[in-house]
Amino acid sequence: MIIEFSVKNYRSIKELQTLSLIAAQIKSKNQELDINNLIPVSEKLSLLKSVAIYGANGSGKSNLVKALIMMFIFIDKSFQEDELGKRIIEPFAFDKTSFQEPTFFQLIFICDQVKYRYGFEVKENTVVNEWLFGTPGKKEVYYFLREGAKIQINDDKFEEGKGLVDKTSSSNLFLNVCKAFNGSVSKQILDFFRFRIGISAGVNDTAFRESTLKLIKDEVIKQQIISLLNVADFGIQDISNKRISAADLPDSSPAELRKKVADETWEFLLSKRPVFNESGEVIGQRELLMESQESDGTLKFFNYSGAILDALMDGGALFIDEFDARLHPMLTRKIIEMFNSNKMNKNGAQLVFVTHDTNLLDNSIMRRDQIYFTEKNKLSQTVLYSLADFKGVRNDASYEKDYINGKYGAIPFLGNFDKLFE
Repeated sequence: MIIEFSVKNYRSIKELQTLSLIAAQIKSKNQELDINNLIPVSEKLSLLKSVAIYGANGSGKSNLVKALIMMFIFIDKSFQEDELGKRIIEPFAFDKTSFQEPTFFQLIFICDQVKYRYGFEVKENTVVNEWLFGTPGKKEVYYFLREGAKIQINDDKFEEGKGLVDKTSSSNLFLNVCKAFNGSVSKQILDFFRFRIGISAGVNDTAFRESTLKLIKDEVIKQQIISLLNVADFGIQDISNKRISAADLPDSSPAELRKKVADETWEFLLSKRPVFNESGEVIGQRELLMESQESDGTLKFFNYSGAILDALMDGGALFIDEFDARLHPMLTRKIIEMFNSNKMNKNGAQLVFVTHDTNLLDNSIMRRDQIYFTEKNKLSQTVLYSLADFKGVRNDASYEKDYINGKYGAIPFLGNFDKLFE
């Protein structure tokens, strides 16, 4: 489970910004939200099952999601590519000093009932600082602390790190090195990042699609995905893969196509829909190419379906940019309700999504601490804040109306469009 994500000096984010999934000490108008929308961790800690992020175009919403993606890419690939940091890390660009400072990433999470705090700072291709803390007991203790080439290891908590300092280059993370040498704690943490957190960077991102395609190879999970598509009113009866090679192409196929598939096998995803007679009776099925013959909304929901079910079943976390693009508002609302449900979400799954859909600013489905905003300040810096940070907001307030009227900020300041045609 995710507790907090923090980033500093990345793209439009200059100062440290923190997205916290810790439930605030507030009461909702709909008291069921204070039970259904929270994950109880301990007597003093509950986490949010879902968080929505709003803001004007260009305010930095997407940069928050991209920052988490870059953190994970650096974790996953820095072991292989010495120049990775310089290629993917983009410091704040709108002042004269930020390019000289490192970029900061930190994630606080719960993995196998232990609370961890892991993070690092990167400047170009150099890991400036790196740290891992854990709370196996009542107090947080360090596992290792890195400052440049110097790495301090807690032998009692992180014995796997002994003898590996000299094997750690300036461009690689110590946590990666420890996993490469079969470290148990480092493997546990990195597997959590890889398998329990899913991120979609926008409507054209294919990360969730690849996950769903893997899942439908299991017949049981495939039927669950088809059931989800049907309750969402997409009308798909079945899904199958079809492989073709050059030999399967008809003689009339263009020469360019035959040449393209000459040395490989193509795999197509097919959806099967019912065929009706004039009386409305089903008389057969028709196969459609998912990529080219289904609507963009159908394709997007199919891509999401496996990731959603996987998260709900295993207690994973999903971060989604452009959540509402190409999906009907009733459908996005239903997905949020699935995560905010004790019946459907029994394992502590979490959903963080970027949206412009103000219909979701509804006190009947979202608590105030589940609503975040991004806004650019006068120095073009992204500032992230929660509706729960505002004093005097009643729990029965119309969040949507107040937001549109500018009460919470994070809206565009539009000029006079009529003057464009004078």
